[in-house]
Amino acid sequence: MHTIHLTSYSLPLVRELGFMHDEKGIFRHPDRKMKNIHVFVFVVKGSIHVIEDGTEYRVTKGSYLFLRKNVSHWGGDFYEPGTSWFYVHFYDAPGTDRNEAETEFKYFPNSSLIYEETYETKLSLPKYGKVLSPDFLMTKLKTLVTLYETPHPLRPIQLSLSTYQLFKDIYTDYIEDQNNTKKHVVVNQMIKILKNAPDEKLTGEEIADILGMNYAYLCTLFKKYTGKSVKRYQNELLIEKAVEMFKRNAGNVSEISDALGFSNPFYFSRVFKKITGVSPTTFISENYKY
Repeated sequence: MHTIHLTSYSLPLVRELGFMHDEKGIFRHPDRKMKNIHVFVFVVKGSIHVIEDGTEYRVTKGSYLFLRKNVSHWGGDFYEPGTSWFYVHFYDAPGTDRNEAETEFKYFPNSSLIYEETYETKLSLPKYGKVLSPDFLMTKLKTLVTLYETPHPLRPIQLSLSTYQLFKDIYTDYIEDQNNTKKHVVVNQMIKILKNAPDEKLTGEEIADILGMNYAYLCTLFKKYTGKSVKRYQNELLIEKAVEMFKRNAGNVSEISDALGFSNPFYFSRVFKKITGVSPTTFISENYKY
C-alpha cells in the first residue's frame, strides 16, 4: 500500500483542485504516473474505479482515496453515470522526502507541554475510507474550490493551509475510529489513571492492581502506542505541574522538588531539563509569573 505522509512541520502544496461531474458515464480514470504529485479524490455521488500498482479501489459516495506520487495508477471501469467528485493535486514541501524515516505521530493525550520532538513526526494518511460526515467534508471542499478560483495574492498559502486542515480532519476521524480497539482502550485507561494520580508517581504494582493486568505487558503496550515509557509519561505530568507551580511562584526549586516527590533537587532538575530542554532556573528567568 502506497501511503502518503504529512509532516508536522510542513504543508501539502496545492497545484490544482476542482470539482467534476460525469453525467453520462463516459469518463474513466486516466492512466498516468505523476512523478511529483499526490492525488486526493472524494466522491460525492456515484462510483470511481481506480487501480494503483495492481491494487483495485472502488471509491463510492462519501468515500475518499489518496494516490501516491511516482506510482502508476489507472482507471478500470468507466465511471458510473451521474458520478461527481472533488480532486486535489498536491506536492510535498521541499526537503520533506526524508519523512519516510521520521517517527509516526502518536495520537494519545499528552501533558499541556509541547515538546520540540513533536514537530519531528509524520502523520500517515489513511489510503482509502469513508468519512463520518460527508456533508461537512463537501462544504470544506467547496470552500477550497472557491478559494482556488479567487485571484488573491496569498491564495497558494491559504489553499495549502486549508488543505492541511482538511487532511488532518480525515486523519483524525480515521485514528479515532481505530482507537476503539481493546488495546487502545487499555492505553487510554492507563493515561486517565496516571493523569488523575496524586502529585507522586504511582508504582507499577499500583497501576497493575487498578487494571487487573500484568505490569510488564502494560508497559509494552503503553510504549508501543504512545511512543513513551510509563516512567517518561509520569515525569512529563509531574514537570507539567512543576511548570504551573513556578508560574504561580509557589516555591523554589527545592520546595517544588519535595512537593512533587522527587528524591532530591538535583534529580528533579535533571528530569526537568530532559523534559523541557531548559533547567528550572532558566525556565524561571524566562517566563512570566502570576
